[in-house]
Amino acid sequence: MAAKQHAYRDGFGALLLTIVMLVSAEATAWEREQNVVKLSPQVRTLPHGEAVEPIPMEIARAFLREHRVVDNAEALQALAYVIAGDDRRLISGAGDQLYARGDVPRHGQLGIYRQSEAYQTLEGTPLGIELTKVGVARHISSEGDIVQLEVVSSHQEVRVNDIVLPLDDLEQSTELIPRAPLNAIEGRIIAVPGGVRFIGRFQIVTLDRGTLDGLQPGHVLQVNQQGELINDPRTQELVQLPNTAAGAVMVFKPYDHVSYALVMQASNVLEVGDQVVSSVD
Repeated sequence: MAAKQHAYRDGFGALLLTIVMLVSAEATAWEREQNVVKLSPQVRTLPHGEAVEPIPMEIARAFLREHRVVDNAEALQALAYVIAGDDRRLISGAGDQLYARGDVPRHGQLGIYRQSEAYQTLEGTPLGIELTKVGVARHISSEGDIVQLEVVSSHQEVRVNDIVLPLDDLEQSTELIPRAPLNAIEGRIIAVPGGVRFIGRFQIVTLDRGTLDGLQPGHVLQVNQQGELINDPRTQELVQLPNTAAGAVMVFKPYDHVSYALVMQASNVLEVGDQVVSSVD
């Protein structure tokens, strides 16, 4: 066990120069009622590792070709959407023509997206709405706000009310340089696109922090898991053990309130609800 922990610390030190574990000093009302003693971890500085190799953006691009986020339902309603297929069909596929309504660019490829998960904090505060791509289309003609499109490709059927958006330009950078955020960040893993519950290395996760919280592409956060609740063998008090470091994630696509991140290290199986924190010198 000691050798495993030592190996993990060395690996994580290569991602972040310093890791500071933070826990709240406040006890909850439930903890007071249950006579819980909460232990606080000490600040721990990990050794400097060798320079971290840049992360190829292709890992992120493959994901971002299929996923994107809009801020809220109001923003979603403002986007162009499919109103009908040829001959009033409700479902279309590759090679079919269809009609959309709204502001659609005349040039360049268009993504056809479907509303997926509505992201929110663990307390229920809305953070954004995920869209998943179902196909690609091109502009044929326009008359007023009605646009005729041809479906170039699709891996799911295109339906009425699907969203039409220009495809994101993902060629801005070929690599990401992992680095620590400049400000203190504390958040949670709130989802795993695709619905997987248990999370391992090189999987994509969604965080409940974004650009408005200071996150940028390349920022690395430590993942902490909640310590166990045990009985003190002498006093029989409930004792909350400190959080333990379980991995590291790197942000590659932050939005206003949420971010997509790649799991870079995982000494344990990570889960939705795990804490993510930065370290600030």
